[in-house]
Amino acid sequence: MAKPAKICALDDDPKWAAGSDHLRQFFQAQGATVEFKQGDAHVLPYADNLFDVVTCQTTLIHLRNPKAAITEMRRVAKPGGLVFCAEPNNLAGSLVQSNLSSKDPIEDILNDVGYCLMRERGKALLGEGDNSYGDLLPGDFSDVGFDDIRVYLSDKTCSIYPPYQTPGQQASLRAWQELAATGTGPFDRSENHRYLTALGKEYPSVLDAMLTRFKSEHSRMVHAIKEKTFSTGGACIMYLVSGRKGSTFAERGRSGVGAGAGWPERGHV
Repeated sequence: MAKPAKICALDDDPKWAAGSDHLRQFFQAQGATVEFKQGDAHVLPYADNLFDVVTCQTTLIHLRNPKAAITEMRRVAKPGGLVFCAEPNNLAGSLVQSNLSSKDPIEDILNDVGYCLMRERGKALLGEGDNSYGDLLPGDFSDVGFDDIRVYLSDKTCSIYPPYQTPGQQASLRAWQELAATGTGPFDRSENHRYLTALGKEYPSVLDAMLTRFKSEHSRMVHAIKEKTFSTGGACIMYLVSGRKGSTFAERGRSGVGAGAGWPERGHV
């Protein structure tokens, strides 16, 4: 008879690290227990060779050193254990068309892509993560020493079309509205200014023009949604990458990416 599963959930934000009764009840209904803990993905607070499965989703794009986190995930997995991650290329989304943008001038579309790339590069330079790290994930799995690496693309899209009644569509529309209402994400002037300044003093000059365009495009979209005339296929690139910790692999992930190879010692990543 199989033992009940035990889930260990880690987050560096105290709010999420506290867990919730809803999640506890969910796992209990699956015949599993869950333990919530606050901690740093760069230095996982677990022993070597502990877990059968280690996973994260859209976490590595927010880390200053995602490769160190992957190395840690491999360390805490048992020999033969599975590690899998889901991480995106967010830049590709700036080329996804809607029925409103499909006839936009080429110059405007290229400016949108260029601005998104500036934001991503600036964020990465500040050590706050790479929003399109998913492209690099398979190579880093190989570098840290995983066996049997497999790479997939998620088939999930964020399609929006009238009458906008599915739960996913409703959630997406609420998220877009909240971003604009709260001035967060691409609408956050101070955040965008930090990212562009990190690239060089000449880059912030494009900020006001691009924020004005974002707000104008959002207003156009909101109006079309109210009129039930907005639609988009909503494709995104989300990589699903898995690997096995080989039982005979001589811990290349620990020795080959240690301090001697240009990586900080564990505890100082």
